[in-house]
Amino acid sequence: MPEIDPWGDVEITDYEATMAQFGIEPVAELADRLPDNRLVRRGIVFGHRDLDTVLDARDESDPFAMMTGIMPSGVFHFGHLGVVEQVLMFQEMGAQVTLCAADIESYTTRDVSLEDARELVIEEYLLNYVALGLNLDATDFYFQSQAGNDHHVRSKLFARHVTQNEFEATYGNADPGKMASALTQYADILRPQSTEHGGPKPTVVPVGIDQDPHVRLTRDVASRYRDTSYRKPASTYHRFMRGLQGGKMSSSDPKSYIALTDSIPDAKRKIDEAKTGGRVSIEEHREKGADVEEDMVFELLAYHLVEDDDELNRIRTEYESGAMLSGELKAIAKERLETFLREHHRKREEARPKVEQYVADNLPGAVH
Repeated sequence: MPEIDPWGDVEITDYEATMAQFGIEPVAELADRLPDNRLVRRGIVFGHRDLDTVLDARDESDPFAMMTGIMPSGVFHFGHLGVVEQVLMFQEMGAQVTLCAADIESYTTRDVSLEDARELVIEEYLLNYVALGLNLDATDFYFQSQAGNDHHVRSKLFARHVTQNEFEATYGNADPGKMASALTQYADILRPQSTEHGGPKPTVVPVGIDQDPHVRLTRDVASRYRDTSYRKPASTYHRFMRGLQGGKMSSSDPKSYIALTDSIPDAKRKIDEAKTGGRVSIEEHREKGADVEEDMVFELLAYHLVEDDDELNRIRTEYESGAMLSGELKAIAKERLETFLREHHRKREEARPKVEQYVADNLPGAVH
């Protein structure tokens, strides 16, 4: 069986070992060439392949692209923000942005109907992306099912350039649904380099480590396909944010995440119920301090709710020393979360007319 299954439950406990196993380089070596970014500074975006090719193109004012996908299998939550913030970073750098809604994949591997997938993409993902800062007018956004004949023909031609043995070694088996989904993803990843989108160019794909199998085989296909001089796609990798109860954050478990559409009272309740690193009693906590590494509330602050590193370090120091109690940490998180969600909900409603008009003009047949 493969070490990483992009369609299964993946929980990485040793990122350094995974990087060594799959040839992923530390992103810290390129941090000074990237815009100042919280996720990079804190090692949340931790690895890359060939990101220097994209940065070289940026520095030479040559075209470069960023491609990512949306898996419509549940609501949009804070665990998804790591990808979106990278999309916005590359958009700011001048990348041609491609955003794919994987309705075919959700149909073949997650048992989600095309209609439900499209509705979920628009309401839960596209609205949130635009509210967070995506420039939709400068984005190639599409549903896999509506990607066009040339796109789907390429996905079939790519089948000649990957073997069944490679597929089984990478994914565990050659299930027809997985094969169709994977070949479509290879076409998605290479779409920014197609003739109709300006031809070959450095392209970066920000992903969680669970999607690395798709990146690896796409790189193989790109190097073997002779009809187009594709560049091997680059990639960045981010750490998974853990669930509020500890363990894996899962879209099927509402207690494990805070959705960006959650009401403020519901979001605060989830903070109150989250796993912390506090001790059993106040006396023990004052004596030993908190176990910050096992505190899901602190992780939420570190990933998304505290921008200033000095402030985060102050909170960490006080919490680890026992000077700050778990309830006080939760109070900070609830205050920051309320501020974030109140502003985000306002921006979502501001974005709605724009998104609805975009869908009507560009995505025939999509529900909205």
